[in-house]
Amino acid sequence: MTESKASEESRKKDLRTSLLASGIPLEMAVYDSLVSNLDADWIEPEYDFTAIDETGVVKQRSVDFVASVQTVRDALDLEAIQFYVLTECKYSNPNERVWLFMPDAFPRTGTTSDDWRPALWQDRAPREPLDAERIERTVSQGPSRHHAVDGVPRCVRGAVLGDKDGKKLPSLASAIYQLRDCLHHLAIERFRLFTKQWSKPAALIFVPIVVTNAQLQVLNPGTCHEIMNSPEDKLIGLTDVATTCQRILVRCPAGLDKVDWNWQRFQSAHGAYDLSRIEKGLPFYKRERTVEAHLRNFFTTAPSYVVVVQLEELPKLLAEVVTWAKSLEFE
Repeated sequence: MTESKASEESRKKDLRTSLLASGIPLEMAVYDSLVSNLDADWIEPEYDFTAIDETGVVKQRSVDFVASVQTVRDALDLEAIQFYVLTECKYSNPNERVWLFMPDAFPRTGTTSDDWRPALWQDRAPREPLDAERIERTVSQGPSRHHAVDGVPRCVRGAVLGDKDGKKLPSLASAIYQLRDCLHHLAIERFRLFTKQWSKPAALIFVPIVVTNAQLQVLNPGTCHEIMNSPEDKLIGLTDVATTCQRILVRCPAGLDKVDWNWQRFQSAHGAYDLSRIEKGLPFYKRERTVEAHLRNFFTTAPSYVVVVQLEELPKLLAEVVTWAKSLEFE
């Protein structure tokens, strides 16, 4: 190989590495998937929102994409649902790094319609057909063994294997915080659809998603003692202690310090409207049936989890979300 040819191949290799590290190819693939798999009203890139950081300072944030979708195009249909897909993209070199997660031994239960697809609704609460066999199985197993529902593992937290040379890795935690805060911002902003005298959706649903090309591994329950107590010279393969997954649900930290701030923002935006009609359909919390009780609970608990999905699995996930939303019935 000539020196000039070797130099050219080196430049192409460096360009490929730089392109992938920029995250743009992954974001482009995600954007194309949203366009192809959602009959969206709009898809907004770099969706800006206002949030407060850990010091209480108000800052502008953004998530990579937010898509708005209607399940029914007839504005007068009482079963129409408006849902929003919030997407944050995280590229990671699959040849160098693996994302490893620990299962949630005491999983949360959703209290705002769904644990990873929370909803706000008016007049009537959404009702899903209950799977009696699954409920019985969940109760009999107890929380300590209930790590997955419908084959999707619920995890508490994760780490990255393969960090080299002190390189900064994509932060899953920051992505989850961004999605949570953007979800609350959207809930406040889009609540105005409930206050209109026409085109009122039956529910607003929010679906936060982290999309990555990284390999997702979930540590098998009961393997921690095997790993810690094994001799140093014993070779352990990742397949011996973990399971490969295409999607997982990761616990979302509660933003308790932001509940009052979010409620004040809601009051500022919607406090002048008569919300008594909407209160009729709200669930009971602490024996109260008020918009404030419901919204404060929403800001405290929603979302319970954020789904992390591999790029190849994203079209299937989006199709499932659309089917689920269209199948919701109302009391």
